[in-house]
Amino acid sequence: MSTKKWILTIIAAILLPVLIFAIVCLTRINMKVGDYEYSPELPKPGIGVDFGYDDLFGDLYVRWCNLLDNTQTALWKAPAGITKQSVSIPARDGCSIPCYVIVPAGHEDEKLPTMLYCHGGAFFLTMMTCQLDAASVYAEELQCRVVLPQYRISFDAPYPTPLYDCYDTLKAIAADPKTDADHVLIYGDSAGGCLAASVTQLCCDEGLLAPAAQMLIYPVTDNKDTYPDLTKFEHAAWPHKGNTRMWKRYLNGQNVTGSDYAVPMLHETLSDLPKTYVEVAEVDILCDQGAAYAEKMQQAGVDVTLQSVPGAYHGYDGDVHNTFVRRMLDTRIAWLGSVLP
Repeated sequence: MSTKKWILTIIAAILLPVLIFAIVCLTRINMKVGDYEYSPELPKPGIGVDFGYDDLFGDLYVRWCNLLDNTQTALWKAPAGITKQSVSIPARDGCSIPCYVIVPAGHEDEKLPTMLYCHGGAFFLTMMTCQLDAASVYAEELQCRVVLPQYRISFDAPYPTPLYDCYDTLKAIAADPKTDADHVLIYGDSAGGCLAASVTQLCCDEGLLAPAAQMLIYPVTDNKDTYPDLTKFEHAAWPHKGNTRMWKRYLNGQNVTGSDYAVPMLHETLSDLPKTYVEVAEVDILCDQGAAYAEKMQQAGVDVTLQSVPGAYHGYDGDVHNTFVRRMLDTRIAWLGSVLP
């Protein structure tokens, strides 16, 4: 075979799988995401590939998204007045948990209130730059340190590994002399809200420390498939099929109970939890279950603030410069500031 034919063969061998992958992705775009009534102050969520496809192409799409997100977060530059640091924390199984630490510039070595930020992403997606943007706003406005663990995803290590990676990060925060141990905040969005809620339960049950507060943003709280919003908004920004796949990959066939920490709604003991802020988006399949978890905590005697955001969708707060988003960030900051010195 001539050199030219060899080159063409190699190019075809590379491009053909890419072309097939692209075509399959195009057939899986959620075209119905714009069919709901969103707030006019927010851009409508963009169409994208549905994460609910649990097959080879679905897995490849997740891996591709994670490659892009990992590259973008590594290249992300902190805004003026903020420092971004990279650290590694030892996990209980001997692995290392890479973390980003966001801190007000000039205060890197000071004792500060500290936030554990558990990022969302269905347990199988890695951190995104919008979460670093939000962490920077919190660090600046609250003059606190924000620690974001890059926990192992469920595709590689299902429950309890993502949870324990976050909890081991909290242990490192508690042991750090630069942490104001009386003012530790536990924060999470979406699946990160589930991890944050579970970390808080585990922390209180084991007596690691007394968190000043937990903040759960449009959180995943239950694996039960009977909430009305799961059907009402099944094609919204976070679709029902993706949610089903998320739980399948995270639990990996494990039969969890109230003594476990996988599903916040199932956990038996809630009375010792700290002050809690739960924010739910109105146009979201997770709205009902977030409100249900808030109600269950209230019934257990927990001081809970439930904030419902009209016309908002899952992940609506990705652009911290949007006026609607900034208004909600200010609401969160005011609440967090009330539990800090």
